[in-house]
Amino acid sequence: MAKKFWRCNVCNDVHYGLKPPGVCPTCNARNAYVEVSEKEADTVMGAKEAPGISMEREEVLRVWEEFGGRSDEFKLSPDKKTVEMVLEGVLAGEKKKGLKLCPCRLGDGTKERDLALICPCNFKTHTTWADKNRCWCGLFVKR
Repeated sequence: MAKKFWRCNVCNDVHYGLKPPGVCPTCNARNAYVEVSEKEADTVMGAKEAPGISMEREEVLRVWEEFGGRSDEFKLSPDKKTVEMVLEGVLAGEKKKGLKLCPCRLGDGTKERDLALICPCNFKTHTTWADKNRCWCGLFVKR
């Protein structure tokens, strides 16, 4: 089993290890870590030149499925068209900005604000979670 990079989707804390922490040591969020590429981890941590490579589309889908599978509250949307559309947007955004930013929310280029838009974001704080039982873009839905 190899060590991987993990990012808290609430506060963007980065962890390197065999598995993610159950509770984020920075913000105390439970089960909030998602696997990320070395490049994304470096970018989140502020490295000027991120040496790693991007995840392939199949890896991103696997990460999203595993992230949704670890929660009793949410899961990856069963709507394949929505998942594919979000995936295309996330990967296109990563090519431009170096981060897997939510494709349906506009960043302003300010690193601190744009970090809040990394997919998966802290979607349980958005009104769409309470009002529509899904995250902002529909990638994750309530169980």
